[in-house]
Amino acid sequence: MFMRSVPFEFVSGLATEFGAVECCWRESDRSFTGYVAEFWFGFLPTFFAQRWAAVVGYSVLVRSVPAGGPGRFMVSMPVTVPQGSIRLSGGQRGGRTRVVVHPPSAY
Repeated sequence: MFMRSVPFEFVSGLATEFGAVECCWRESDRSFTGYVAEFWFGFLPTFFAQRWAAVVGYSVLVRSVPAGGPGRFMVSMPVTVPQGSIRLSGGQRGGRTRVVVHPPSAY
């Protein structure tokens, strides 16, 4: 099976169009890209998950999340992040971190 790696910025924009209330990424030892995106929805994102799995060639994980998060359901999938163009501050391994992408000219 061919697995496509997709940039976080692209898929987060698409997830937002499908109603995601929050998008973030984290490092992952299990992902073939080294990173996993997490998209939070207030409703079961069946259409988004099915369509996206068909595009990238692998299943995406959809979980029901207990109260306290930004949404009721979370979709996880492997993504790539633009190396060298991300500034991270705070956070910890396994925690959620907000990311701001800066153009290379900002460095």
